[in-house]
Amino acid sequence: MKAALPLTNDDLHAYADDQLAPERAAQVGSALEREPELATRVADIRHQNARLRDALDDWLAEALPRALVDAAKPPRSRRDRGARRAWLASGFAAAASLFIGIGLGWQFRGEMLQQAGTPITFSRQAAITHALYATDANRPVEIWANEEERMVRWLSKRLSFQLHAPNLNDVGFALVGGRLVTGNEKPGALFMYENADKQRISLLVRKDGEPTRETAFRYALENGVGVFYWIDDSCGYALSGNLDRGQLLSIARVVYGQLAALDAAAPK
Repeated sequence: MKAALPLTNDDLHAYADDQLAPERAAQVGSALEREPELATRVADIRHQNARLRDALDDWLAEALPRALVDAAKPPRSRRDRGARRAWLASGFAAAASLFIGIGLGWQFRGEMLQQAGTPITFSRQAAITHALYATDANRPVEIWANEEERMVRWLSKRLSFQLHAPNLNDVGFALVGGRLVTGNEKPGALFMYENADKQRISLLVRKDGEPTRETAFRYALENGVGVFYWIDDSCGYALSGNLDRGQLLSIARVVYGQLAALDAAAPK
């Protein structure tokens, strides 16, 4: 049997982008299960890729500026060639500045929001995370629902406490899968669900600080995304979606009831 080659940074990026050959992807996947640090790096790469797509896809889809198209045409004279080189040099410099600015803006976005007096609350984090992944047609999750047991086991290990993926089939939403997500303080687990009309809802779970028995539901509307969130013991839960408030509340109650029943049945 051929020995696996050492993993490189290029392997991790290619794995995150689904660009590896099946044999190499299987080798990398096995390495991620053995080494949580590598899995975290891949999760961060995918998160960053999704944010860049969200920020840039609309801009990249726009038609090229007429001046740039004209500049790419063959020059008619030596004088034209010199002018075109100068124009392209300044154009590429401006484009580079734009991409650097966008990248730094996303990197420090959380800090800037905090300094501006807009804290990244749990409900806001849940809404942003939902909006980011629920609209991704190709890769909304890291592990699909057909590997639910492995997904829950891996996420539980990453968050250092036992997780459960609620079954929402009775309310019309089937599990799509899950992923590890970053937060401004702690990592979280995101479970994605979808109904027959392709509407998606997500459940964000994270470990909070001090245990509490405060379990009251709270509601927030963040840029059109409804969020019902609550804390149970030392875990925070947030159910997000573009649903009617009453419908989202009824699903949140189902989630809460299932999790409470599973917790009660767990060996102490």
